[in-house]
Amino acid sequence: MSDKEYIKPMLDYMELTPSLSDKTRSPLTQALREWLDQLTRDKKTEYLFELEMWINCLERFFRISNHPLSDYERSELLSKDFSEELKIVHSVTVRMSHLATEILTREKQHLIQFERYIENELNQDIVLDAFLEKLIEQPSPEDSLTLLLDSLTDTRNIISAINQNAHVPYQTFTSVGKLVNREIKRCKYIDLLITYKFKPHYDKIHNKRLAAIVKSIKNDHLRQHVAKVFLELFRILNYMKFVEVDLNFDRPLKNTLMLFILIRSDLHMLMNYMEGKIIENPHLPSDLGESIEAILYALRMELKKVFNHELVGMVYMRQAQLIFAKVENSHGLLRNCLQNAIVQIAQVFDPEFDGTDIFQNLSTRLKESLKLREDLKNLSQFIKEYQADTGEAEITNLIERLASFRDLSLKYLMYRDWDDFEKFTEEIIISSGRSELNDVLHRFQVFLEALLGEINKRAVLQNYLLEGDDTGPTELWM
Repeated sequence: MSDKEYIKPMLDYMELTPSLSDKTRSPLTQALREWLDQLTRDKKTEYLFELEMWINCLERFFRISNHPLSDYERSELLSKDFSEELKIVHSVTVRMSHLATEILTREKQHLIQFERYIENELNQDIVLDAFLEKLIEQPSPEDSLTLLLDSLTDTRNIISAINQNAHVPYQTFTSVGKLVNREIKRCKYIDLLITYKFKPHYDKIHNKRLAAIVKSIKNDHLRQHVAKVFLELFRILNYMKFVEVDLNFDRPLKNTLMLFILIRSDLHMLMNYMEGKIIENPHLPSDLGESIEAILYALRMELKKVFNHELVGMVYMRQAQLIFAKVENSHGLLRNCLQNAIVQIAQVFDPEFDGTDIFQNLSTRLKESLKLREDLKNLSQFIKEYQADTGEAEITNLIERLASFRDLSLKYLMYRDWDDFEKFTEEIIISSGRSELNDVLHRFQVFLEALLGEINKRAVLQNYLLEGDDTGPTELWM
């Protein structure tokens, strides 16, 4: 079976914006499709995908509600300095210009250089007017890309001038956003490219079994919805790969804030879609409904962990090691959650589906979950023995044990459990007398046992139950 044959079902059963393969195409759409076909032959679709991603990032980045701000920053929004955010915009537009240049043909690049020479050296108004008029008319997709390049250059010049001031207010930041996004909208072929979200030229799912799962769904509407969810999740995972590359090559990481904001925005739209289109479907299998509910819960919790904790204040940070840790943790949390969502939905229709066939790092998460469960079990046993000790056991040993768990294993728990763990730790530290301490430890013991029960429900541990445990996994928590 060829790639085209087993990928095609993933593209046939989408309920999306109008397909680029529609027979009734406008001349504009036809030209865009032919351009995409040519870029595929020239092996440049990866550049276009990344450029499209950054364009979407710009659109979401200037919506302040998408940012990971502290409560104080939100309350003092009008006095906040946005100079660091504009530096990120400047840096991203440099990357976008590079991508646009790579996509253009050599002939077009040479033509642009020649026209720029005329504009800058000869300074003939009539020639300059003709150049600008051609850009605005945009007879081809490459002309739209050239106009985008021109707009990005102007954007950087404006940002450089603005950032010479010591303080960039909220109104200036949002005004720059309006200008940038208006300029992008003027690039008619680029705007059309963004309108058609999924393109068969690079939105592909290379897995025969997943395609077979979608094709096997009998109900047409449900099949379309499941296909769309898979495509959305894989596209977001493709965004995550750009974060991973920056981490692996030790690149400046503040630009990833834009990517995380795009991911958050797309996930919110996807979750609304899953709630409105899938859960309300009368033909929805009950086990799929339960899986979707668990996935939605996990996504909300991980987004909260990333945007209320990990990324807050990152834009102001100067220590490279601390920024790296924030980005790495955020990337790992969201990637794991997205991958598990795909696997869980697939296993509803095919219980034998093995997630390691498409996600090799699932084995790493198995090791993490096994370590977390073992550490929880050992901590629980330590608490039992501490309570049973009738002598004057040193409380410093207890506090050191809690601190060790917090530093090494707490990150593998769901975010909702972090606060509870910290509250118990605080209660233990301020306890006055052995009686009060034992009461706190008893409640803490119950909390740890409940956590162990939830950990055993993780999909990656379904074949690794603790001895004596017969509950089996019922939900996906990671």
